Amino acid sequence: MDHITFGNRRITYTIKRGNRKKTLAINVTPASQVIVLAPGHLSREKIRTFVEKKARWIMAKQEHFKRLVMLFPEREFVSGEQILLLGRRYRLKIVEEENSRVPKLFGRRIFVSVDRNLDSNKRKEIIREVLTKWYIAGAFKIVKQRVNRYCKLMDLFPKEVIIKDQKKRWASCSKDGTLRFNWRISMAPISIVDYIVVHELCHLKIKNHSADFWKLVSIALPDYQKRRDWLKNNTGIFKL
Repeated sequence: MDHITFGNRRITYTIKRGNRKKTLAINVTPASQVIVLAPGHLSREKIRTFVEKKARWIMAKQEHFKRLVMLFPEREFVSGEQILLLGRRYRLKIVEEENSRVPKLFGRRIFVSVDRNLDSNKRKEIIREVLTKWYIAGAFKIVKQRVNRYCKLMDLFPKEVIIKDQKKRWASCSKDGTLRFNWRISMAPISIVDYIVVHELCHLKIKNHSADFWKLVSIALPDYQKRRDWLKNNTGIFKL
């Protein structure tokens, strides 16, 4: 790994080389990792100079993600915790019963019934499991609804729509026209769900991210850039 110093801060970064012809790009992950995407031929010195120019921006992104971690810390799965559903915050309410059951939504609270005889570790595991299944069911319902809406508007029809547990991607489009969506999409605001859905529908026609691709996206969503930026800046909050 390489690093630079900016003021009294040390910024460590990883270089990933690929088929890019000229441009450099920097990706700061929700875990504050810095990844530089670079053409295969570019020297490390030129990459370093580029990172130095972007140092202030990198630090701002890292601070942003740190604030998100403070707002949405690791789950304890106890009553009072906040969880997201379609961009809105709900309070978790744990109810001890004889058996664990499917979560239920009442007002701004999500009730999860869990077997009172479980030890603490197993209890967390079961609560996470039932919430995940609940999110998956919700994701399938909302994604199918939004896909049906936009495929008719855009005259682009997928072969199949699948909900999956994708660690790094929000969605993907396979060569045969199958669209796969991350179940965490059900945590996102509906405007972001629409952006992800339209993005993948456009890949049915244009496989790359060329100017023609983004022009196609803009026909359905003229403000797609705003939604895209929001998603990049808030990815860290969608966790369970």
